[in-house]
Amino acid sequence: MSLADLRAALDAELAATPEFYDFKVLRSEREGQLWRVTLEAGYVYAEGQRPGQASAHALLDASLDGASAWWGAPVKGGATVLAVLAEDDQLLLQNASCPPPGPDCLIRLYPSRFLSAVADAWWDTPWAERALACLPDLAQPQRVDEGPALTGAPFRWLRPAQRQALPLVDYSSAFLWGPPGTGKTTTLGVLLAEYLERRPEARVLLLSTTNQAVDLATLAVDKALQKGRREALRSSVQRLGTRFDAAAYAGREHLIPTTDQDLISQLARAEAARPASRDAQQLKAWADRVAALREALRSASLQVLRRCRLASMTTTRAAFTLKTLRELAPDDAPPFDLLVFDEASQVSLAHALALMPLGRCRLFAGDPQQLSPVQRSPERGARRWLGRSAFAESPMRGPAVALLNEQSRMAGPICDLVSEMFYDGALQVAADAQASPAWLAERKRPLGDISADTHVQMQHVASQGAWSAAARGPLRRESAEAIAKEIAAALNSEQWQAHELIVLTPFRAQRALLRQCLQAQGVPDTVKVSTVHRAQGSEAALLFFDPVDGSQPFLQSEEARRLINVALSRAQAKVLVYLSAADASNPLLAPIVQRQRLAGDRREAIPLLQLARQASFPANALGQRVQAGRHTGEVSRLSADGRQFWLVNERSGAEQLIDVAFWRGKAAAP
Repeated sequence: MSLADLRAALDAELAATPEFYDFKVLRSEREGQLWRVTLEAGYVYAEGQRPGQASAHALLDASLDGASAWWGAPVKGGATVLAVLAEDDQLLLQNASCPPPGPDCLIRLYPSRFLSAVADAWWDTPWAERALACLPDLAQPQRVDEGPALTGAPFRWLRPAQRQALPLVDYSSAFLWGPPGTGKTTTLGVLLAEYLERRPEARVLLLSTTNQAVDLATLAVDKALQKGRREALRSSVQRLGTRFDAAAYAGREHLIPTTDQDLISQLARAEAARPASRDAQQLKAWADRVAALREALRSASLQVLRRCRLASMTTTRAAFTLKTLRELAPDDAPPFDLLVFDEASQVSLAHALALMPLGRCRLFAGDPQQLSPVQRSPERGARRWLGRSAFAESPMRGPAVALLNEQSRMAGPICDLVSEMFYDGALQVAADAQASPAWLAERKRPLGDISADTHVQMQHVASQGAWSAAARGPLRRESAEAIAKEIAAALNSEQWQAHELIVLTPFRAQRALLRQCLQAQGVPDTVKVSTVHRAQGSEAALLFFDPVDGSQPFLQSEEARRLINVALSRAQAKVLVYLSAADASNPLLAPIVQRQRLAGDRREAIPLLQLARQASFPANALGQRVQAGRHTGEVSRLSADGRQFWLVNERSGAEQLIDVAFWRGKAAAP
C-alpha cells in the first residue's frame, strides 16, 4: 500500500483509457441552441482499438459529459457535450461552432481526463503523502469534538435510523450507508442544514459523482433549510459548475453563482473550437486562450468559494480545481470543516483519498452493495485503488457507521428478498409506510393472472440467451417477446400506466431487442427500457428483469451481485424475473429461485436434532423442511460419502453445508 503502488495503478488505468473516440453519425438535428446527434451503434473507433472492435453503446456513459467534440467534415467545427443519452446512442451538443456532421461522417470526442487530475494530485508528493496518511483513518475513525450536537429539529418525522445518523459529523471519517428507498439524500439534506445552523463558523464541501446527483443533494439541503425555517442560510449554499438541470433550480436560482456560469460557458465555447493538431500556430493560440479562461474561472471560483458556507460540485470538478480549493486555507490547513462524498460507493479509493485532506472531518454517504467505481485496467493494483471505494476500508459497525434500515419504496416481499440477499436481513419496510392505506394500496395491484398479493414472480422461458456477433452482446428473443406481450396486455387493461413500468437488462444488445419487440406490440416509448447500470437512482411500480444469459462470466461476478441488487430494488409493487432452467443454475440467480420456491412451503419444520437421533440420518432428512438452530430450510442433497448435506435456507435461498458428525454428536450428548 505504498505511494509507488498507487501511482503504478493510476498509470495502468490511464494507459487503459483512450484519449479520444471516433463515432459514426446517423443524423444530426437542431433543437434550439443545442444539437442532438444520433450515433451508429455498430461503429466506433477508440484509440488503441481496431475500428468496429467495440460498439458505440458500449462506450457511451456519463464520463463523456463535458467532453470536447470535433469534426473535420463537411465543415471543420467543434462543440461541447452537454449530455450523453446512452440508452438512445445520442449526444446533446452545446456551443457548436457550425452544424455537426450528418450521416456516415465521423465525430471525435475528447473525454475529460478526470483521472489525469487525480494522478496530478498523487504526483504532488507533499500532498500525496498527506492523502495517503488518511487511509488508516477510514478503518479507525476518531471522535472529534467539533461543537453542538445535531438533534434533527424541527424534523420530527425523521425515522430512528435517520436521527441516529446525525452524530456522524463528530467523527474524522464516517459512513452513512443508505440502501434503496431509505431516504439517504433527504437525511443528508437535514444533516447539512442543521450543521450549517448549529455551527455558524463551519464550512462544507459537498461532492457527488454526477451532475444529476449533485443537483439532488444540493436541492435537498436547500429544501431542508427552507422547511426548517432557516431562510437566512439558503443564500450561503452555492452549486458550482454549469452542467446542472436548470429546470430543477426554478425558484431556487440563489443556488447558482451566475459569474461562474458565464465563465464556464465561455470556456466551453473555446474548447469546442479546438484546431487540428497539425496547425501548430492556431493550436498554440487556442491553448493560450483556454489557459487564460481557466485562470479566470479559477479566480471566479475562488471568490465564490470564499463567500459561501456550503459549496457543491462533482468529484471530477473537485479534482480539476484542487489547487483552487487548497488555496482557501493558509499553510495547507484543511479549508473545510466537513467534506461530504455523496454516492461515495462509486468514487474510487484513489480519488477519495486525493481529496480527503480538504476536510477536517469526512462523511461518506452511499451504498456499497450497489454499483462500484468504473475500472478499465485488469491490473491488480488498479482493482485495489480504482475499483474499490472508501466503503471497502470502513469498519463493519461502530459509532462512525450508520445504516438506514427502513425503506418506503418496495412492497414487503420485495424488501424481504432484497434484504436477505444483500443486507443480511437488516432492511425492512418503514413503519409509517406500513401504516399508510394509500401506500399499501399502490403496492397491491393485480397484473393479468398474477394476483395483487404476489409481488415477486419467476417467469419461465425455455431458451437460453446466446452471444450475437452482429449485436455485440447476448440476446434472447423469447424473453424479449414475452416481456413485450406482458407490457402490452398491462397497458391495455388500463390498470397500469406507461410511466409506471420499467424493463431492465444487464446487456445493451438485449436492451435494443426489447425496444424493437415493444415497438412491434405498439407499446409507447414512454415505457422505460434500460440497462441496469443506467437505472441506479430510478424506481417504478412494475419492473421486468431479463438477465438474458446466466452463463455469462460477468453475471457470476461480485459486480453482477451488486447489479442484481440494483435491478430488484427499483421495484415498488411487482418484479417479474425471466429465467431459463440454465439461468436458474447461476450462483447469483439460483438463490432467488430457491427462495421463491420455498416461500410457499407450509410444511412444519422438523428439528434437525430430532432427525439426527434416528439411525437413518442423514438420509431421512433429504427433501424435508428442517430447522437447524436459527436456520430453516429444505435439505436438497447429500454428499456421496454421507458425511455432509446441503440445506437451502428459505430466507436467503442460499445453500448451507451441514456436517453430519456434528449433529450426530449433538444428538448423542446427554
